[in-house]
Amino acid sequence: MRLTKKSFLLGIAILLASSLVCAQSSSVVGIVEGSATLIRQTTRYALAEGVALNEQDIIETAPGAFAQIELPGGVLVGIGESTRLMLRPRVGKGLTAPPLYLLQGWLKTSSSGAFGFVSPTLEVATQAATTVAYTKGAQYDVFVETGSAKLTQRDGAQTVSQLASGDFAQRREGGTPTVARSASPEFLAKVPRQFRDRLPARGERFAKRNVAPKALGEITYADVAAWLRTEPALRLPLLPLWRPRAAADLTFRAEAKANLAQHPEWEQYADPEGYARRLAAEAERRRAREAARQAARAAAAAAAAAAAASPSTSAGSGKP
Repeated sequence: MRLTKKSFLLGIAILLASSLVCAQSSSVVGIVEGSATLIRQTTRYALAEGVALNEQDIIETAPGAFAQIELPGGVLVGIGESTRLMLRPRVGKGLTAPPLYLLQGWLKTSSSGAFGFVSPTLEVATQAATTVAYTKGAQYDVFVETGSAKLTQRDGAQTVSQLASGDFAQRREGGTPTVARSASPEFLAKVPRQFRDRLPARGERFAKRNVAPKALGEITYADVAAWLRTEPALRLPLLPLWRPRAAADLTFRAEAKANLAQHPEWEQYADPEGYARRLAAEAERRRAREAARQAARAAAAAAAAAAAASPSTSAGSGKP
């Protein structure tokens, strides 16, 4: 099933779009509708058309909002409402660095070659494809409008599904993954209206403009809490980026301290006094264990010496 009656023109449209942005060498914001923010290092900005994007930039859209970013190679990315997305994250052990990490929400991607993105539960690798995806928690929906895609489930059984044009993959909360030959009416009814037509390439018009985003203020713990609670391979590289906030903002520090169970690596910065006490207590326990081992070794050595001396003492007593 196709999303609109105009979709039969999509293949030609993608080729035209790719030709327009073939010279684009950086990622840029092409469209912003409604309220969307950019989190860059420790500052929040109002997302604006023409802003060039960097690695580890986070884009978040409000309800009803839409944004489009354009990546090198003519890749068009539509970002639906209530979505959290990170561009080119730095990742640790266990996760290959993807161009995009979709924490939650709506994403539409169009590319003339190979492309891919990752979510907490799913990895999507596309080939000359246009796809629409939604994810929240353990559930996901992926519709392949054109081209092909490989879906790798990252949690549970880690299943792999090969999808062709028109295929629809879905998993509900607590359910098992399914693949159908058409998208469900429920999914089609929820697809953002901006996703129902092709994504227009606009990056070329911003290629020679240097648009600076408007700063909204320093990040709070609430602004980045969702990212601090995600998988370790993604959140650990964020620690050096955001730890200055724990030193500069007592509220950030207090909230991070209250949620250490979800990101224990923040203890040193969110609760330095408690961290120092814990290290001192651990050092004392190590010293106690070492003292106990030394005492045990000394006792064993004394017992061995006594046992070795025992036969000569008996021999010198003169008793038969």
